[in-house]
Amino acid sequence: MATQLRNETRAIRGIVDDFLQGRLVVPEFQRDYVWKPSKASKLVESLYRNFPVSSLLVWESMEHVESRFQTGSTRDFLGWLIDGQQRVTTLARTLTGDQDIEVVFNVDNEEFSRANAATRKDPRWIRVSDAWNDEWFRRFRRDFNDTPKERRTEERIEQLRSVLDYEIPIVRMVGHSFKDAVEAFKRINSQGVPLRPADIASAQVAAKHSGFVRNKLIPFLRDLHSRGFDRIFATHLFRVCAFIAHPDGRNRTPLHELQTSEVEKAWRQTQRAVNNCLDLLSAELGIADMSILWSGNLLVPVIALCGLNPGDRDDREIAGWLAAASLCRRFSRSSASTLEQDLKACRSSNPIGTLLRNLKHRRPFLSATEGDFNGSIADRSGLLTTYLACRHLGAMDLLSGRRMGSNARIDRHHILPRSFFSIGERQRADVLANIAFVVNDSNKCISDSNPAAYLKRIEERVLRSQAIPTDPELWSIDRAEDFWTERRRLLANAFNDYLSSVLPNRRVHGNGNADVANA
Repeated sequence: MATQLRNETRAIRGIVDDFLQGRLVVPEFQRDYVWKPSKASKLVESLYRNFPVSSLLVWESMEHVESRFQTGSTRDFLGWLIDGQQRVTTLARTLTGDQDIEVVFNVDNEEFSRANAATRKDPRWIRVSDAWNDEWFRRFRRDFNDTPKERRTEERIEQLRSVLDYEIPIVRMVGHSFKDAVEAFKRINSQGVPLRPADIASAQVAAKHSGFVRNKLIPFLRDLHSRGFDRIFATHLFRVCAFIAHPDGRNRTPLHELQTSEVEKAWRQTQRAVNNCLDLLSAELGIADMSILWSGNLLVPVIALCGLNPGDRDDREIAGWLAAASLCRRFSRSSASTLEQDLKACRSSNPIGTLLRNLKHRRPFLSATEGDFNGSIADRSGLLTTYLACRHLGAMDLLSGRRMGSNARIDRHHILPRSFFSIGERQRADVLANIAFVVNDSNKCISDSNPAAYLKRIEERVLRSQAIPTDPELWSIDRAEDFWTERRRLLANAFNDYLSSVLPNRRVHGNGNADVANA
C-alpha cells in the first residue's frame, strides 16, 4: 500500500471523546505525560481567544501495537496519536477534572488559572469542567437573571463552551509502517520540546520489544516512584538491564539490539537487583527514599552490583563507595560518560576498587575536609555526605531522643533557625553545617524555637549524635560562624571515621589522608 498523508480538521469535542473512548490511542513508544499543570490553563486560554494551535499527527494502522495508557477499541478505531498527546491529554483531563488538572475561569476579567484555595472561595471563578458540562450550563441558564452583569457572564461562558467546537488540524499517516511511526515521533518531538534520553530509549525499546514498556517497565517505575524513589527513570533501568544481560561484555549493548528473550530474562534479574539495592540502602544507610539522593545515576552502579551473585558482593563496601561518591560530588556533571565509566568498573574483577579508582581521578584523597561541608543546602551531594556523617554517630531525633529508624521519613532542620536572622541575612542559615536531621513532626515542633533555649533542653548525647557543638557559648546567632566552623570539623571527622569502618581494606583513613592504591 502506498504511503500518503491526509489532512482534515476535527472539533476538540470529538477529539477528546475519541481519546476518552479509546478510539484515539497513545502508542507504547510515546513519552509519558510531561506537561506541568500550569500549562493547562494557558492552553485553554489560547483556545478561548481563538489563537492557532499546531496540528495533531495520527498514524492509521491495524498493526499490533501496545498502547501506553489506554486499551484501544477494536470497533471504530481511528488511529494512534503520534504527536499532540500532551494537548489532547490536557484537554481530556480538563474536561473531566481528573488527575490534578482543575482549570478555572474568572468571569469578570476573563483570566484562566489553576484552581487553588483562593479561587475556590471566590464566586467569580468557575471550573472550566463545569462550564463544559451541559447539565451545569442548563442549571446556570435556569437561574439566569437578565441584568447587564449576568448577560456579560453568560456571553463569556458561551465563548468558553465554544472552545469545544474549536477545529484542530489533523494529519493522518496512512500506509506507513510501525518503524515509520516511531521515526516520525522522534523527529517531530526533537524539533519542539527536546526528547529526553529516556523518551528516545523507550521508543526504541518499544519498537523492538512490543509490550515491554507498557506492561513491565511502566508499572515497575510507578511502584518505585510511589515508594519515594522518583529519581529512578527508564534510562537507569535500561542501562542496568543491558548490563545484567551481558555483564561480561566489554561494551554496552542497548536493549533494542538484544533479543526479546534476553531482555525478558535480564528484566526479571533487574527487578530483583533494584529491590536488593533498596534493601541495602535501608539496612546500611537508613535511606528510605530519594529525599537526600540527588540523582538516580548514583544508584545505577549499586543496582548493577546487586544484580551480581550475592556471594560476590559486600554490602558495606558498596555503601562505602556510595558515601565516597557523595563526597566527590559524583554525577554532578558529565553523567553519561561517568555512568559508562562506572558500569565498566562493575564488570571488572575488583569492582569496588575500580569504582574507587574512578573517584580518585577527580579527587586524589578520599577523605572529607571541613570545606566539604561549606556549601549550601542546594548541594544535594553535600547533604547526603552530612547525613552519612550524622548517621555514623548514631543520629537521634532532636525532639524524642530516639535513634532515627531506616523507615522514617527524614526531614531537614535548621539548627539555628532562619527566623532568628534578619530578613536580609536569612540565606546565611541555608548552609550544610546548619542542617540536622529529624523526623517530620519534630521539625514542626522546634522550627521557630530560640536555639539557646531548645538546644539546652536536648541531652548532650543527642547533640553529639548529630555532630552539634555542645558548647552553649556557640548557641546564638551572633556566634553563628563559630558554631558552623566547629560543626564542620565534627562532621568531617565523623565522615572519615565512617569511611574507614566500611572500607577497612582500602586504606581510607580519617586523618585527612586517603589512598586507594590497593584498590
